[in-house]
Amino acid sequence: MRKTLPLVLLSLAAANAAPLQKQTIAGGFHDPMSITVAPDGDIYLVEREGKLLRIRPGTGGVFEIGNLTVSALRSTDPKSNSAVEDGLQGIALDPDFAKNQRIYLYYSHPEKLLDRLSRFTLKDGKLDVSSELVLIDVPSERHDRICHHGGSVQFGPDGLLYLSIGDNTNPFDSDGYAPIDNRENRLPWDAQRSAGNTNDLRGKILRIRPTETGYDIPPGNLFPKGTPKTRPEIYVMGCRNPFRISIDPKNSTLYWGEVGPDASKPSDKGPAGHDEVNQAKAAGNFGWPFLVGDNKPYPIVDFTTGKPGRMTDPAKPQNTGIRNTGLTDLPPAQSAFIWYPYDESPEFPVMGKGGRNAMAGPVFYHDSGRKYNILDKSDDHTLLTYDWVRAKIWKAKLGNGEKLVRLESFDDLSKHPMDMEMAADGSIWLLDYGTEWWFNKNGSLIHVLPESANRPPQIEIEAVADKPLTYTVKSATDPENDPITVTWWLTTGTTERKLGSGKSITIEPNSGSEIRAVASDGKSPNAVARISLTQEAAAPELKLSLDGDPKSLGFGESVGFKITAEKSPDAAQVSVRARYIPATGHDAGGPQFPAAINALVTSNLCLACHQVDVTSVGPAYVNVALKYRGQADALDKLKAKVKAGGGGVWGEVPMPPQIALKDEDADTILRAVLGLAEGISETKGSNEGKITLAPKPAGAEGGAWEFSAEAPGYTTAKFRIPAK
Repeated sequence: MRKTLPLVLLSLAAANAAPLQKQTIAGGFHDPMSITVAPDGDIYLVEREGKLLRIRPGTGGVFEIGNLTVSALRSTDPKSNSAVEDGLQGIALDPDFAKNQRIYLYYSHPEKLLDRLSRFTLKDGKLDVSSELVLIDVPSERHDRICHHGGSVQFGPDGLLYLSIGDNTNPFDSDGYAPIDNRENRLPWDAQRSAGNTNDLRGKILRIRPTETGYDIPPGNLFPKGTPKTRPEIYVMGCRNPFRISIDPKNSTLYWGEVGPDASKPSDKGPAGHDEVNQAKAAGNFGWPFLVGDNKPYPIVDFTTGKPGRMTDPAKPQNTGIRNTGLTDLPPAQSAFIWYPYDESPEFPVMGKGGRNAMAGPVFYHDSGRKYNILDKSDDHTLLTYDWVRAKIWKAKLGNGEKLVRLESFDDLSKHPMDMEMAADGSIWLLDYGTEWWFNKNGSLIHVLPESANRPPQIEIEAVADKPLTYTVKSATDPENDPITVTWWLTTGTTERKLGSGKSITIEPNSGSEIRAVASDGKSPNAVARISLTQEAAAPELKLSLDGDPKSLGFGESVGFKITAEKSPDAAQVSVRARYIPATGHDAGGPQFPAAINALVTSNLCLACHQVDVTSVGPAYVNVALKYRGQADALDKLKAKVKAGGGGVWGEVPMPPQIALKDEDADTILRAVLGLAEGISETKGSNEGKITLAPKPAGAEGGAWEFSAEAPGYTTAKFRIPAK
């Protein structure tokens, strides 16, 4: 039922605490999804396409200890209409992991239409695929751009395992409101069949007790075992995309971030979309797809006529959907703990404005007996919550009965926080997803310490030019001028060995895959510098030729081209570009914003969804510029689009309204975006054809044309010829 928050008792503050120390331990992760911390301090990490990695913070070693075969969208087929969010989603270690080496993984099955929670055992430190014990299979449609997996796996202090599962529904045909389409043949667009269905595991958070051969149902779940038309594993129902969950280590209260719908404002189809941070002290129904936020109801829309029908009563919600296989009368709906739309939240203005993707946990308790305390003693019993898009952390002070007492902005982050776990020493491990959405290759693992902690050393190493296989310390410093010891480590496969200490080291040929220097001051976490000794296997090569092999080309000329390869790429995925490079000799390697524009774009979180010349979840800015080039009203069109939000032009994922963006900043950014098209022409979808070069930019003299051809899974072909 609807709950009213006692705002007179709630303190909201925007003042940040002292900045945290953030030390990157390892990077280069591909679509990293989740982490967990082992009793010995090692970090286990899963990547979306199936890799399981182990990271040793003390030495910086990163080891691939498994590669699970999963269904996943891959860079070799980025246009696939299925499996958009499939992959290896979540990981948890058994509470007795130090003894039994058991690990729990949630992944998309490579052949069957289901997501699976299984238990595996590590053997000699590696994933033993043959040890798999299947615990739970969750049916999962993968067609028609269905998405929302959830996929977070956590153990509570009582040994119960929690698994979050998304609603497995296409959200793109309901205008950002509730996907409750009751028409025939509209299964993918109906979350009544999943999140609102008491007899379906999707759109839920499950709670089980693993056993030697399977699992038991603990008391206190939402539906007692044997209740008709229900699943006893369900602890929480009514979830859209419960993406990151956390369990209070003292009282087992469940917290999770709920990624909400996209409507920018209320209408007769329902309220504006909200993201939620939710709290469950006991089993419950959290409303989706019939309610959102603090139990704001959706009408039951007739999708044939578009007309709204009856409103949902939070105290007595009903599921009358034609695909519902569960109970019609649902448990009373629980309000969100914290909720916020794209615009400023009246209840929680400290959450800010803009895009959103809520995450939750861990819960902090002050402990004077451990090495670190991220927060002050006054913040004992505080939930940390964060947002993937807004790249911020907030602290939610909890009081008696786990009520929210105070909500404050805590810290700003650089990219996309994907997961956050507290270590036994009180420090925090933060998984940063990186800068893009799919096929991201710059995820990183960050160690977070309080500002007052002793600062780690800094170290750089390099190869000695005239001494093959010899490496030396280029620089090693310590912020507190503590003495530094440097040790050298070599990675070979899934193991590492210490080579020695000192300023330099010489290794044998073909002895390993990575050399590392580890700097220690004896007081703070170690610092690591690394050099890879291997190269990734080369992708097949594209070759681009121009008709007549011209020695120079003028502005506005057309020229024929042909792409060849040992195995021809799919023409639909080929792009050919000609880019004018001025005679100044200055070229950043591709289209770039000036520094001032880049700072403005970064500060407004535009890079959460867009890159300058790489397609992310939103179009590359260069592609926007090319699309609107020559249109007199382009600037006005784009300003209106940015302010209102929307989708359908570049794909189904909608752009949220940029409510927080100042008009003058929008004008400056969009003028810079449109300016990226100057000197560029592009054609797509053919291995052979013609390309017309761009008009002459003002003042251009001399210079060169850079021709390039790209296709997924191939190396880029690139060459230059003089411009007339």
